[in-house]
Amino acid sequence: MRASDTHERTAPQPTVSVIMANYNGATHLADAIRSAQSQSLGDLEIIVSDDASSDDSIAIATELMAEDQRIRLVRSCHNGGPAAARNRAFALAQGEWIAVMDSDDLMHPDRLMTLVNMARRDKADMVADNVVEFDTSGSKTPRLLLSGPWAREPFWVEICSYIQLNHLYSRGPALGYLKPLFRKTVLTGPTACYDETLRIAEDYNLLLRLLYAGGRMRVYPLPLYFYRKHNTSISHRLNERALEALKAADVRFLGKISRENQLVAKAVKRRMRSVETALAFEKLLNALKSRNWPAAIGIALTKPRAAALLRLPLAVRLRGLALSRAPRITIRHPLVPTTSRLSHENQGGTRRATDPS
Repeated sequence: MRASDTHERTAPQPTVSVIMANYNGATHLADAIRSAQSQSLGDLEIIVSDDASSDDSIAIATELMAEDQRIRLVRSCHNGGPAAARNRAFALAQGEWIAVMDSDDLMHPDRLMTLVNMARRDKADMVADNVVEFDTSGSKTPRLLLSGPWAREPFWVEICSYIQLNHLYSRGPALGYLKPLFRKTVLTGPTACYDETLRIAEDYNLLLRLLYAGGRMRVYPLPLYFYRKHNTSISHRLNERALEALKAADVRFLGKISRENQLVAKAVKRRMRSVETALAFEKLLNALKSRNWPAAIGIALTKPRAAALLRLPLAVRLRGLALSRAPRITIRHPLVPTTSRLSHENQGGTRRATDPS
């Protein structure tokens, strides 16, 4: 690893360190960095952790560093995945709070100010806001991760509910997709870092371990974080290798649960069953794609829950029809299409960014 950090910082400790893992994200990297630069909370540092990119990412980050002394760059000689890239940035972060951001996403200009003020007021250790999933072209309907009752008011996150909501292919909002701010004081000890064996769900796993250690997490369902969906995004890509890693991580965590926390252990075991079902489903899909009919039939007979997931493509189309009837609202970011629709169940989409309720 080699780090580039040639600028002096104007304050001994910034309020927020924005951690931005990047791998070949040159197409959207400048927009993401400028989104962080444009925050109304100016007392921050931006750490771009490049994971051995082969595109123009380094040149883009270096050019922006020359314009703004708050930007820092740390580089890796080999690709280790987003968890490893974030851990390298964690080691350099000086902020009171650490904000995780992907290098192709955007933030509302008031996001960090809003979340830090609310976290301080409520004495939370980890905080998150609502996530707006959007397509840059505007051809797809933007969606909110939290809608309906989940978007009406702030809520504390209880560990068993958190685990249950992160079952794979569940109907509830997967809180592991939220992009958290961490109070730096909770990121101590050998377990307070990302699990580098994970290429997906690494945020879920870290938050799970911090909740188990006693961290207090609060969610403010204001739509202030904008998640860009595109063909090269890896966040939602499940495959057998990634699912095996998820299962192994749950097994490791299960082994550390004390006898006094059997409710947590039961919740983890139920989630593990959802991972096993997803793993069987991926194997079923691969067997069907390769026309290995005996293997496909065997999986369908022994894992009926996996076979039942074949209905998902139809369900996705039906949800798309429902969203197409949602009312129009304004999405407050200059780089996000403003004429698209959001879910009619959203109760927070038209609030001001600084609304504490």
